[in-house]
Amino acid sequence: MTSLIRRLWYRMTQSRRDADLIEEIETHRQLRQAQLERDGLSPADAAAMSRRALGNVTLAREDAREVWTFAWLEHAWQDLRIALRGLRQSPTFALVAIATLALGIGANTALFSIFNSLLLRQLPVRDPASLVLLDGGSYTYAIWEAVEAHAAPVFDGTFAFANTRFDLAPAGQQMPIEGNYASGRLFEVLGVDAVRGRLLAPSDDRRDAGANPSVAVISHRFWQQRFGGTDDAIGATLMLDRKPFTIVGVMPAGFAGIDVGRMADVVIPFAAEPTLRGADSMLGHRTAWWLEIMGRLKPEATLDQADAALRMLQSAIRTAALPPRPESFLDEPLTLVPAATGRSPLRRRFETPLRAMLATVGAVLLIACANLANLLLARALSRRRELSVRLALGASRWRMARLLAFETLAIVAAGAAAGLLFAMWSSALLVRQLGTWRGAVVLDLSLDWRVIAFTTGLACLTAVIAGILPAFAVTGVAPGDAMKESGRAVTGDRRLSVRGALVVSQIALSLVLVIGAGLFLRTFATLTQTPLGFDPDGLRVAAINLPTSMEKTLRPRLLARIEEAIAAAPGVRSAGLSVIAPITGSGWNDRIGTATDPANAKAMTFINAVSPGWFDTMRIRRLGGRGFEAQERIGGQKVAIVNETFVRRFFAGRPAIGQRVEAGGPDERSEYEIVGVVGDAVYRSLREGVLPTMYLPLAQVEEPGAGITLTLSTTPAARGTADRVVADALRGVDPRLTFAMRDFGEFLRGGVTQERLVAMLSGFFGGLALLLAAIGLYGVVSHAVDVRRTEIGVRMALGANRAGILWLVFRRVGMMLALGLAAGLGLSLWTSRFVGALLFHLEPRDAATFAGAVVVLVATSVLATWIPARKASHVDPARVLREG
Repeated sequence: MTSLIRRLWYRMTQSRRDADLIEEIETHRQLRQAQLERDGLSPADAAAMSRRALGNVTLAREDAREVWTFAWLEHAWQDLRIALRGLRQSPTFALVAIATLALGIGANTALFSIFNSLLLRQLPVRDPASLVLLDGGSYTYAIWEAVEAHAAPVFDGTFAFANTRFDLAPAGQQMPIEGNYASGRLFEVLGVDAVRGRLLAPSDDRRDAGANPSVAVISHRFWQQRFGGTDDAIGATLMLDRKPFTIVGVMPAGFAGIDVGRMADVVIPFAAEPTLRGADSMLGHRTAWWLEIMGRLKPEATLDQADAALRMLQSAIRTAALPPRPESFLDEPLTLVPAATGRSPLRRRFETPLRAMLATVGAVLLIACANLANLLLARALSRRRELSVRLALGASRWRMARLLAFETLAIVAAGAAAGLLFAMWSSALLVRQLGTWRGAVVLDLSLDWRVIAFTTGLACLTAVIAGILPAFAVTGVAPGDAMKESGRAVTGDRRLSVRGALVVSQIALSLVLVIGAGLFLRTFATLTQTPLGFDPDGLRVAAINLPTSMEKTLRPRLLARIEEAIAAAPGVRSAGLSVIAPITGSGWNDRIGTATDPANAKAMTFINAVSPGWFDTMRIRRLGGRGFEAQERIGGQKVAIVNETFVRRFFAGRPAIGQRVEAGGPDERSEYEIVGVVGDAVYRSLREGVLPTMYLPLAQVEEPGAGITLTLSTTPAARGTADRVVADALRGVDPRLTFAMRDFGEFLRGGVTQERLVAMLSGFFGGLALLLAAIGLYGVVSHAVDVRRTEIGVRMALGANRAGILWLVFRRVGMMLALGLAAGLGLSLWTSRFVGALLFHLEPRDAATFAGAVVVLVATSVLATWIPARKASHVDPARVLREG
């Protein structure tokens, strides 16, 4: 309704201006006529002469309209309507062009949204630019206390936090939830306010007798899901790891924590950590590296100034937090890094793949632009008669170019809008692919000024790249072409060379993307086919949490009872316990030395403590010696089993069984006798592969931690009931035990998340590039055949056969293909050096991958050429000559 009123008002005001203009011109004519009558002419002669003196009244009116303020808008609106009407008359062309751009722009925007959220978007806190992070990994609680006590001259405030996972279940199957331990000033320093209640305060983080640290702050999401967004949440009791906590506040909706990619649904003070972890508390251990330290710079202070000031305080901080085994503790400098965007292990893991994929989708967009330019140029050439008629009727070449430009803008605008919708859907889908068994990835993908500016910039760039050639094409249209009966020429059209150059660029870029897709797909296939050294088929894994209130010295007996109960459960073939579950990214390493080779005193080996049944359950080969036995307990001779890589690295081919090795630090080294050798097995990740590994008897670990991994193999009939079987067995051992069951395949899939995502995206975009290149090549060859139809008819009338016509078409395509392949191979050789870090057991310039990509591209080009070439070979010479 509003738009209708505006149009009526515009028409009324335009009509009024036209009437005023006509009246003004007529007044000038009448004044001139009166002057001529005073000079002696008759009224009739004076009227005729005044009209001749005034000239073309219609042209004068048009010239006057040109200087009116809204004339350019009227012309633009007319051009836009003509462009839209033309697109409606060619729906297939419009849909293909818009869909091509939607894929190109949408893919770029989707990946940039993730890139922006993970790497560029600042934390939703007060003045995030002044936040800094103490670099160098995790720190001990003692270091945090020392920084808090000594760093007042450097920071305007400091805080520390540590990621953790709480369990909401009262017993049995776990209900994990992501959370944080945090210092009392975390929210105060960040400048985050509660939407309900209050947030943590320094008094919540006191460790004296009068403090009450059993308070919790929950996220806005958790508040909505668990409490329906009601005020009843404040003051409610929340059970975390079977300990009661009082909810005192709700964080704002836009705040997900400091760790980007992870939603901290519950935050509790550090002072509550001993309550939850009991004997496993890390607050008092100066060798437990587990928390991050951040601060806010003082006003007007620079990062370099704060870094220098912190170095001045480093000696006091280090001395106050000195661990029992200092070693290089005092030598490593404390360094600050900017933290406006928070911190994120996910960022470090996916930054390089995201940059590679952004370059990939950028190339796809360039191919799409070249394809669109080809389509628009072909459309402009097919409209030469129409354009020449417009020129013959007085339209300017600028007006014709502007008409084509508006058509391009309409296509690009529709493509950008569709691409933005596609990006909003596909970016959320991609983020879901980043999640693993550890948990889902949470990223803020809402539109901000960066994403909108990026999409707008892409649309403008696309309009310029795709629209400039068709706009220039009209400059070669002659008005005389309108008088011709046929636009066909015997020698073809010189503009085909321009379209051929576009196809060459498409072929070159497509080859780069196909080679990249081949490298990434082969990397993924190689990783998934890596020998594991064990058989994961049918294995189930339970992460068990032991009661934190239990003394550590009593845990070995509890672990033995757990293994016995699980092994005796119905449907269980075998079961074993271990401190480390393979391929989960977890690790335990230590320095070792041998009596015969003291030079290895600083060598590192990876360690795992396992029960006797673990090797059989994992189906790891025994190569010599014996396994662990039930009589091996604390206080007896410490023994170990090592893998083949351990033997090769530390014994250089000498027999290992019976040898003794030392492990541990200078203050607590222990001697172990090697009693067995087992086959190599992947330890931490598929990329790292096999590492030198020493296995210790779990029964000889004096103070095992509260977390233990149970691996079990069941009969096929019992696989569907494995969770219930484990729950019943654990409940019979100790009702306080909780566990989380997973299939071992989840670890394998989680270990190749990055490679699977990169392979999936590169394969999709490589296929899309092939499709676009084939469409572009088909369009050029098909148009060339139409343009040279008369020539082909003449050739066939003079005796040319169909094979000769096919060769005529394929010869031109072969030239374009050869140029495109040469350019693509050169570009691929240059860009391949940037993806080496993403490959696995594969050279960036792998000859087989390059050759395969060339074969695929040549086959696709031949297929795209065959249809129009066959059409050309079946031209009827008599019909062509009659039409010519």
